[in-house]
Amino acid sequence: MPDPLHSVSMEIEALHRDLAFWLGTEAAPEVLDRFLAAQHEDFSLVSVDGGVVSGPELAAQLPAARNAQPGLNITISDVVVIVQNQHVNVVRFRETHSVGRDQTSRLVTATLVDSPEAERGYRWLAVHETAEASLVA
Repeated sequence: MPDPLHSVSMEIEALHRDLAFWLGTEAAPEVLDRFLAAQHEDFSLVSVDGGVVSGPELAAQLPAARNAQPGLNITISDVVVIVQNQHVNVVRFRETHSVGRDQTSRLVTATLVDSPEAERGYRWLAVHETAEASLVA
């Protein structure tokens, strides 16, 4: 039986690899297409600043964000499966954005639903980002 943490972690990393490539390079349009195809039709995002963004709003905003942060790298760590049932996976993970020496981290709680027709078997239904408190005194 496949390890659910492994498959969900692979999905999280793959999606964020595409996002970093889109935001940090002159990526081909197929990268954005693949990222958007991973979103559920009812997708919503609560961003770090508290704004709520629907799937259609995200799809409208992202084309202009191509290479908006040249050199962006996104690292995923500390993945925890909070709830998993037959079709729904609720996970929490740390998402760290780095450009040169600048780095910010956020804790993310996401709901992924099983979707056999999706490229990697999941669609992202909801994401809630929280800025990680700075540990610098």
